[in-house]
Amino acid sequence: MVFGEKEKDRLFELEQLCFGKDWTREMLCEELDSPLSLCEVTVCGGEICAFALGKLAADECELYQICVHPDLRRRGIAAELLARFIGSMKNRGASVCFLEVRSRNAPAIALYNSCGFEQISVRKGYYSDDDAVIMRRYITD
Repeated sequence: MVFGEKEKDRLFELEQLCFGKDWTREMLCEELDSPLSLCEVTVCGGEICAFALGKLAADECELYQICVHPDLRRRGIAAELLARFIGSMKNRGASVCFLEVRSRNAPAIALYNSCGFEQISVRKGYYSDDDAVIMRRYITD
């Protein structure tokens, strides 16, 4: 999907709302414009309300983030986005998906576990205020 400036502004607004200062608009736009990246979106009321963003490298993909507007959480949107992301990456040739998540983000870890991801490692001090849990899911038929 090609994103115009309005859509990029909305995606950045959601990223900031969900995660704060993790990404700059320039970083987000660079990923959105990369032919190796994939951004799945969910539209609610005519506006993007959630997205999943990641990148493919050879037969591996990495999920960078899932952003769901706080008012729309706990409705299955993130799980549906993750399923679409995995399906699209599988169609592009991915056989495994990796992600990292803050160790204290219990809701996200529960989501990833429920979608078939397993913890494979911990990066101590990866974030300025937390460790990163590294998770993996093999993509099979």
